[in-house]
Amino acid sequence: MSKATRRNFLQKSILGGVFYTFGIPFIRANNSFESLNSDSGFQLENTHYNEIDWTKIRAQFLFPDSRQYLNTASLGPSPRTVVSTVCKTIEQLETSCSHGHHLTKKTHTQIAKFLNTSEDEIAVIRNATEGMNIIARTLRLKAGDEVIISTHEHVGGAAPWMALQKDLGVIVKLIDLDVDGEKNLQIIKNAVTSKTKAIAFSHITCTNGMKLPVKEIAAFCSSKNIFSCVDGAQALGMFPIDLTDMNVDFYTSSGHKWLFGPKGTGVFYMNKKWIKKLNPVFAGAYSDSKFNLNNLTMEYRDSVQREEYGTRNTAISLGLGSAIEFINTIGIENVAKRGRELSDYFRKGLSEMPEIEILTPKSEEFSASMITFRIKGKDNLKLNQQINSEYKIRLRGIYENNLNSIRVSFAVFNNFTEIDNLLIALNSLTTK
Repeated sequence: MSKATRRNFLQKSILGGVFYTFGIPFIRANNSFESLNSDSGFQLENTHYNEIDWTKIRAQFLFPDSRQYLNTASLGPSPRTVVSTVCKTIEQLETSCSHGHHLTKKTHTQIAKFLNTSEDEIAVIRNATEGMNIIARTLRLKAGDEVIISTHEHVGGAAPWMALQKDLGVIVKLIDLDVDGEKNLQIIKNAVTSKTKAIAFSHITCTNGMKLPVKEIAAFCSSKNIFSCVDGAQALGMFPIDLTDMNVDFYTSSGHKWLFGPKGTGVFYMNKKWIKKLNPVFAGAYSDSKFNLNNLTMEYRDSVQREEYGTRNTAISLGLGSAIEFINTIGIENVAKRGRELSDYFRKGLSEMPEIEILTPKSEEFSASMITFRIKGKDNLKLNQQINSEYKIRLRGIYENNLNSIRVSFAVFNNFTEIDNLLIALNSLTTK
């Protein structure tokens, strides 16, 4: 085989591997941009909850049926339609030598509708951590100002505030939460002082899957002129979210968890009342509504999309929109009900094992599609590894806040057989 022939063969093999391994056809260059992200690429015959074909939904995900994956709270796999959108967009943009920045407008519209807010209050970012960093730096806090966070925050939700403490002398005030969910609003109220400028908290905690009363906390913050800063990484895509109704100041989330979006995507929300009052930390092309270098004139856009400065990855932004369309096809209410049904089934099985302690609130008001538990007297972090290696079930060990526990996430691709297999494994481990 000549070098040229061998090179052509390798190129075809590589491209074939990328686009056919996942059952996604290679998209020809003459497709128009208008076709990108035009629909979800996935349909259901019936979206009435009792008639949904959950096996058809499971078939949209690329990982094999033999893989029992119950860890969406860490990383949500993307369905075929999302992967297809990303691959197709990359191929078309590289063919046309275009960044495709204007194409992301549809994603803004999709996100805004999904969260019942305006497009100007929404920006596509990289992840929830980036969003929390934007919030922390945008507030321009100073030495002596207090920020309240809880011991249940993810490192991405806590580190930006701890960085302010290191850099500026901002005081980070740590509070413990009520793991039953009932007293958390009062705990937060009791922690506030005249120096409190912001309260940063999770909509759903990454530790025990506990839901906090966001609307009530935001209303309290507003009455005290305190910024409400919500980490929604474990909420967005799990159940319906209405940002207008909650009336928070800031909300940030990742696209790669419950939304099943591309890795490297996130959603950032800033309440419109702050857009003109707070200046962005970073600026560049697309941050401005007016720019003239010669006379040093610049005005910021009256939109949170000023945070999308510079050249961005349009392909994954459109993939995020495709992920939202995928969830819309199922129905976010159906997604929430499915997660609740699976988690209730698992909770019932756990309750029959006296050696197991459930750390997630039982009340639907304070919980959703995640359950955290631990086997008493055991190193549960090691048990999590054992469950993965011996039973091939992927969960997540919870070391945060010294909980020594195991977290289970229930997504639309999970089923009751997987839960039965996990319960069998746990029963075996508790009797050893």
